[in-house]
Formats: sequence, structure tokens, C-alpha cells
Amino acid sequence: MTPPRVLVFLHTVGQNPLAWQDQVTSLPAGMKAVAPWLRGLRPGREEHFDLDAAADEVLGQLNRFGVDSVALCGVGLGAAVAARAALRSPDAVSHLVAVAGGVRPPKVLGRLQRAFARQVPEQHFAGSALSREKFAEVVDALTRADSSKAMAGITASTLVVLGADDRLNAEAARAMAEAVPGARLQIVPGAGPLVNLDQPKLFNELLYGFLTAS
Repeated sequence: MTPPRVLVFLHTVGQNPLAWQDQVTSLPAGMKAVAPWLRGLRPGREEHFDLDAAADEVLGQLNRFGVDSVALCGVGLGAAVAARAALRSPDAVSHLVAVAGGVRPPKVLGRLQRAFARQVPEQHFAGSALSREKFAEVVDALTRADSSKAMAGITASTLVVLGADDRLNAEAARAMAEAVPGARLQIVPGAGPLVNLDQPKLFNELLYGFLTAS
């Protein structure tokens, strides 16, 4: 398969597009990258988060760059959006890299995150442009997502990345790797859910090796 011309990075809840700075600055020659805000998480916009709407907006990057397909790389919520985009428009997604994502996000993760949101002060969310209510809305949408029966419909070349210390997402990541035809699971040592931040050098080698070799 020809390496992608355009790579779209998708952040997770509580982050912003700058989380991908180490990856964007290490792009292989000839590849373009964009790291947009996910629809429903952009500061100053009164938008409810919806997984399908977020996925469709990501697919709009094809028109922006004038290409027939893109590669998607997402972490956490971004991985869920990327997988949904690959399901909604299989021909438009050539490569899919899902970090700390899965076909069936663990419900215990949602319970822990909602409990966290109730206990911490509102100002904690200011840096991520999220309110307490928005955080809870997004977590609910993510934990309700269950695409396990549809994953066989993904035709993109797929890499599932799991941090070795990420126990909460381990089962879901393995399930995704088994459900998507031809998918490969890669476990990264010394990393939790945010592999791209915990081990940026290892992650970049893994990501760009996958995209240029597949």
C-alpha cells in the first residue's frame, strides 16, 4: 500500500491538538499532517459531542487537502472517532492507528472519570477548555460506544497501540486488534494510555514505520 499523503491526528478528551507536536515535527518527507479540534470539544463553540458528527467532520479533511483518502491516528476518544470514521467511509481511510482505544471502552473507565469530574474543582478544567458538564457528556458518549459487531467492516490498514502500563484499556485494545481484519497490536513499554506523550520517540518510530511500510 502506498504511504498516505495526509495524516490526521485526533486528540483525546482533556487535551488539545498541541498534544501531537512531537509527531507533527517528525513527519516523513512528502507527508502532510493536520491536528484539528474534535467537533464538540472546540473552545467557544456551543456544540454537543456526537461520535458520528465528529467522525464526519474528520472525513471533511479529504476535501480540504484534495485527496481521496487519509490516514487517521487517534488516542483515547480520538481513537474512537477515527475508528468510527473508518467505518462510516471505508474507502476514505487508508490507515488507522488507534492508541488506547478499543471496540468496547471499559465501563469502569467511565465510572472513574465521572467520579473524578464530580470531585475536582471547576477550575481544573479551564486549561483543557472543558466544563464539568462537557467532560461528563463526552465520557458518557465514549462509554456508550460499542462498535464490536461492526469492526470487521474496517478496511484500513490498522495498528492498535497499547501502553504496557495501561491496564484499563488493555482488554478493549486486544479486542479491537482481533476484530479488525489484518490489524496488528503493538505494546509499548514504559507507557500508559498517552503513548505519544509518554514515549514520543518510540511512538514516532512505530507510527511512521507502519505508515511508510504498509
